[in-house]
Amino acid sequence: MAIESLFKEYFQKSRVFMYPMLEIKRGASVTPIETYMAWDGQYSPKDMKLMCLYQLRDDLEFRNFEKDKLLKNKLFFDFKQLDNNKGVYVFDFSEYKKDWDKLILSKYSQLTFPYKKKIENFYGRRDSNFAYVESFIYPEKYYSMYAEIMHVSEELLREVGELCSKIDFEKETLTADVKDLHINPKST
Repeated sequence: MAIESLFKEYFQKSRVFMYPMLEIKRGASVTPIETYMAWDGQYSPKDMKLMCLYQLRDDLEFRNFEKDKLLKNKLFFDFKQLDNNKGVYVFDFSEYKKDWDKLILSKYSQLTFPYKKKIENFYGRRDSNFAYVESFIYPEKYYSMYAEIMHVSEELLREVGELCSKIDFEKETLTADVKDLHINPKST
C-alpha cells in the first residue's frame, strides 16, 4: 500500500501504539473519547499507565462492554468517574515495560516483535491506516517513499530513524478532576 501524504496534525500516540494492547477489536461499537499516557496530578508517563476516557452510558451494550472488555481486561488497574458523565479506565502497562520505555522515547521502530505484532493485528492489512502504522514500526520498508514525499534524502531519514513524530506529552496528558462523590453519614 502506498503512502501519498503525511499526517499534518498531531495524533494520540497512546491510541495508536498502546490501545491495541488492550486486545479490544478495532471497530467495536464502544470506543474511547481519547487515550492518554499521563494524568495531571495522578500519573506520569513513568507510571506506565494508559488512561482511556469514555462517555459513560447506561445501556446494555455499554454495560456489557465495560464488564467484559474493560473491567475484566488483564491490564485493568483502576476506574475514576469524572463530571459530565465521563469515566477514566486506567490500565497498567508494567508487563510491557521494555516497550513502554521505547514508546516514551518515541522509538516506535524499536518495539519488540510481539508488541509490533499486536499492533499489526489490531489494525489489519485492510485498514486504511495500516500502511502508516506499518511505516512507523517498520520504517526501513518506507524510507524511500517518505523521502520522495518530503523531498529529502533517504539517508537523512535513515539517520533520524523514525518516520513518526515524537510524542507530545502535553497532548498525551489528561487534565481532569475526579468527581467528588459526597457521602453524607446518617445522622443519629
